[in-house]
Amino acid sequence: MVFADLVGYTSRSETTDAEDVRELLEHYYQRVSAEIERFGGTVEKFIGDAVMAVFGAPVARGDDAERAVRAALQIPVVVAALNEELSGPELLVRVGVNTGEAVVELDPTSERTALVVGDMVNTASRLQSAAPVGRVLVGEETHRATHRAIRYEDVEPIIAKNKADPVPAWLAVEPLREDGQRPSETPFLGRVSELGLLDDVWHRVVSGRRAHLVTILGEPGIGKSRIAAELANQMESSGGRCLLVRELPYTQSVGYEAFGQLVKEVAGVFEFDVDATVTQKLEHSLAELGLEDPEVAQRLAVFVGTAEAAAEDRREVFDAARRFAEALAHDQPTLLVFDDIHWAHPSMLDLIDSLAARIRDTPILLLCLARPELLDIRPMWGGGQISSFTIRLEPLGTEESHALAAQLTPALAGEVAAQIEATAGGNPLFIEELSSWVAEGGDSAVLPTTVKAMIAARLDALPKDERSVLNDAAVVGKVFWRGVLGGLGTNSDALDGALESLESRDLIRTDASSTVEGDREYAFRHILIRDVAYSTITKSDRRDRHQAVAQYFEQAVPEADSIAAILAYHWKEAGDTQRAVGYLLAAAERAERAWANAEAVTLFEEALSLIPKDEEERRRSISLRRGVAWFRYEHSQVDEETLRRAARTDPASS
Repeated sequence: MVFADLVGYTSRSETTDAEDVRELLEHYYQRVSAEIERFGGTVEKFIGDAVMAVFGAPVARGDDAERAVRAALQIPVVVAALNEELSGPELLVRVGVNTGEAVVELDPTSERTALVVGDMVNTASRLQSAAPVGRVLVGEETHRATHRAIRYEDVEPIIAKNKADPVPAWLAVEPLREDGQRPSETPFLGRVSELGLLDDVWHRVVSGRRAHLVTILGEPGIGKSRIAAELANQMESSGGRCLLVRELPYTQSVGYEAFGQLVKEVAGVFEFDVDATVTQKLEHSLAELGLEDPEVAQRLAVFVGTAEAAAEDRREVFDAARRFAEALAHDQPTLLVFDDIHWAHPSMLDLIDSLAARIRDTPILLLCLARPELLDIRPMWGGGQISSFTIRLEPLGTEESHALAAQLTPALAGEVAAQIEATAGGNPLFIEELSSWVAEGGDSAVLPTTVKAMIAARLDALPKDERSVLNDAAVVGKVFWRGVLGGLGTNSDALDGALESLESRDLIRTDASSTVEGDREYAFRHILIRDVAYSTITKSDRRDRHQAVAQYFEQAVPEADSIAAILAYHWKEAGDTQRAVGYLLAAAERAERAWANAEAVTLFEEALSLIPKDEEERRRSISLRRGVAWFRYEHSQVDEETLRRAARTDPASS
């Protein structure tokens, strides 16, 4: 409940014309109502010059308390703006917020009005009466539910009418994150030695101006990204720079997408920029880095995927990447984080390996995050590199797991934390998700026993509109954009509300920057959430949604061949094999131009698998092209091994 009431307004308006008073109050009601509704609340009633609003009815969300406090904090701001805009008696307001159980009866005569009855309603009114002018006072349950998202000041408990004991209260000050994202709810526990090791490597990188390759291996949700974020915070506070790129699991690859992300981010290139704009931005960025070399620019264009980008051989491409990385870190120690490289294709792994072996006199740390299956495809990953080692993250121990569960469920009994700890098996993501499940009303006596079952249980509880948006996003992939979802037909206001709620539930997160100019980029908080959502969509719905996504990208991207692999994936899943084959061949050609021949072979094979056997001439032509790509790949592997041997015997590497 949110109560907002004007202070002393009746006496101060006695000398003001009645029509002016009514007009001012109408503006006040409209502005306050708009703020409450913007955060998902419902104005239950107006009582004189007071406003009473409810969050959590008729639709409950996992973050209703936070929404209520955020709306309450905006009410004094709205009132201050009205005082500047309109003449008349000055408006002074105070606000109270309380959370608890109440009886809610929808008024049959209105679609928007609810009748809320209960002690928590009376307490909300008492909190409002005790609040300082222009401030927001909240009750104990509200504070407990929002203390990670809102900054508070301690105050003395209030003496409330008809209350036997003083009522605990806190003054709300401001959101801790202005963008609406909650800080991570997972305390950093049990990784002190691993973080200390990484910190030691970073100091060696800086002091010795020498590149190091570190790989962190661990199961999904074990904390790889979190420990990388902790390292990034430490090194950025000491003057370093961190750049993060990630491999995506849901699409074919033409070779070097992750490194292409890095080049685009540094150059300010958006996904839908035309080639001329890409070239201009890239050249400007290289000039700022001191790399005014037309040949380097031409070879780096391979990574950003301009139509005419090509290289004579892979060695040229790798050399341009090395010079780019060295220029990045020349004046500022740099951490490059390559996330989810177990999804990387051979050429990207070769590139990282080459950078680690050949970067010279540069303070740069290449940090790779991967699941253990990386070693299935590269058993000798990092082997032979002098400055390379691997950290294997193990599950949290019993003590750390229990402490984490206890901190994430402070309002629940200790045995619930113990049950969460026992079920989670030391996986921090599992512990956090189980805690969220219980905090959002899940039955602690029947906790889901697998992370997928637990995520599915949370998704099943979502309102219909939010679940639909989440399913659309799952079809797009781990990373998605608001514009794409809007192109699938969801009403704009409904879409924004759904995305806001999904983010507040910590199912998705807004990326700090977007690869699509003018569009907001989101990502699933964990790939498992995306996978579970996708698995619940019927096959016919999947086909329809993949088709809609493919059509949107074809219309939105000026040069569709630049995202040919993505379009091939969506058309294949939509059941249109002819279009899928066309884009697979276009992607294979791009891979060949970039000397990413292993990916070209894979793309040609994928195309062959979709072409009917009776189209013999077409299959023969593609088979021949696949054979040429395979020969080039085998030849490049021999050259790369020669480079590695040379690097190991190079006196500069000693």
